[in-house]
Amino acid sequence: MHEIGNQSPRIQERVKHAITDFIGEREIGKALDIGVRSPLTEIPENYFSIQIENTDIDLDTGHLSGRYDSLFCFEVLEHFFNPLHFPLEAYNILNDNGRLFLSTPKGKPHFLWFKHHFHEFHRRELIHMIERSGFNVVRMKYYRIYPLWKEFTGFRPFLRIFLERKC
Repeated sequence: MHEIGNQSPRIQERVKHAITDFIGEREIGKALDIGVRSPLTEIPENYFSIQIENTDIDLDTGHLSGRYDSLFCFEVLEHFFNPLHFPLEAYNILNDNGRLFLSTPKGKPHFLWFKHHFHEFHRRELIHMIERSGFNVVRMKYYRIYPLWKEFTGFRPFLRIFLERKC
């Protein structure tokens, strides 16, 4: 499987935005990061000066255990064959008033997907899946990681200007 921790700096930048814009100075308590330990785990650990646990199960079929105040799922959901299974499991292990912090790439036409993605979600699809699993979406935001000039560096990037669905 693709190693998420070896992603480019743009993914780490998206995670940093998620932490500073969505979590900020909030108390996060006991936390679980979804997926194997990676540099993406270290970003919130360093920011909050805490130790974060990681999962080591197949999250398409496995079951999460324990009780947590915060769950981080950064750049993982798009790699699942069965993406609804994870938020259903996550809902069951969060304490009352617990929070799920999730980041995933914005949905694009299938031929523009990264080769290791099994799903890319558009706004309505993602909200529906999260709400169906019992969560309430409190906040959602898109981040432009690439500067606009980057869209003119090749044919596929240029197509994203016109074919990426805006929500």
